[in-house]
Amino acid sequence: MSVLTVLQFFHIAAVVSWIGGIFLLDIFIVPVLRRNIASEAERSKLLYQIFRPFFAWVWVAGAALVITGYWMVYIYGGFTALPTAMRIMVTLGTLMVMLALFVFFVPFLRMGRAIAAADWPLAARAAGQIRLISGINLALAIPAILAGVWGIFG
Repeated sequence: MSVLTVLQFFHIAAVVSWIGGIFLLDIFIVPVLRRNIASEAERSKLLYQIFRPFFAWVWVAGAALVITGYWMVYIYGGFTALPTAMRIMVTLGTLMVMLALFVFFVPFLRMGRAIAAADWPLAARAAGQIRLISGINLALAIPAILAGVWGIFG
């Protein structure tokens, strides 16, 4: 088994877990919570308890994606040596990681501070920002994955 195969495996596993997690949260969990928990306070506290371990995993998956992704860029001979599809994938993937960092450092931390202060409207707004930006990441995942498949399989 080559180094490239191992890198591709960990890269794909990280994508599946991160993007799959966003999909599960945005498409299933958050709408169910909205329909079934009327209290902003209770919904915000529960969402925060879900987000905390999810973001811990996003750090692991994001690090794996950056390390394996840029290691593969190196193996291929650098960014300019990549086929167009792979350059698109790397560019979109980098943007997605930057958005995830923003989500963690701005609305997620704001949500934690709002919950600690019992500021439920602010906590709910922060949760909404998390969902919006995560939804953008979910939408960006589609062309990024398509570009990756195109780049590998033609």
